Amino acid sequence: MKLLAIDTSTEQLGVAVVDEARVLASYEILAERIHAVELPNAVNRVLETAGLSLKTIEALAIDIGPGSFTGLRIGVAFVKALAFTHQTPLIGVPSLDVLAAQVPYATHPVCVMCDAKQRKVYAALYRTEDGKLTKRSDHQLLTVDELLPLLGEGPMIFLGDGVALYRERLTQHFGSRALFAGAETWWPHAATLGRLGLERLKAGQHDDPSTLVPMYLHPHTCTIRPELLKQQ
Repeated sequence: MKLLAIDTSTEQLGVAVVDEARVLASYEILAERIHAVELPNAVNRVLETAGLSLKTIEALAIDIGPGSFTGLRIGVAFVKALAFTHQTPLIGVPSLDVLAAQVPYATHPVCVMCDAKQRKVYAALYRTEDGKLTKRSDHQLLTVDELLPLLGEGPMIFLGDGVALYRERLTQHFGSRALFAGAETWWPHAATLGRLGLERLKAGQHDDPSTLVPMYLHPHTCTIRPELLKQQ
């Protein structure tokens, strides 16, 4: 099955075509112009490189956030239009899940934290269980000082662009128990998004294009579940 994955949740625009065995084509750029300008050309470029067309794409995956409000609106609207036009199955995948999937063999709990501006981060906790990285908390919007007491005392792997902003604070709190994934994992990769999309599609999971919306994590909808975050 050939799946087209589109990620507009951050400043980096990503598009990839994947199948069950490999990445057929991938394109990522820190776009200087808004994603609405770059996205159609990026999709055409990736499809041309893979030797495919939209008619031969069998599924679509979109990063639904949390992330850039403008980027998410653009990406979700674009993919929904494709899904309606071509009657293609659509899978929405949260951005924090995509980031966590980029360290699939982590031996310690993983905390993904992304800059949400206004001194807050989007965060979620993951852990490898039976060889598979699983989510162990809700997706959160909170300050780092609110997050730290919820993470327990054991070693923790951190990734996401929030690390660049709060690395010193994390080190102060955890000392040598704070472990940092490489900067190449801080941005969601479209190929990883595509892999997760295929996994969810095989599990019978897909979204209704008429109801799929971005995950914004506005403060009034955000809930903290410390009992889950402390499970390590």
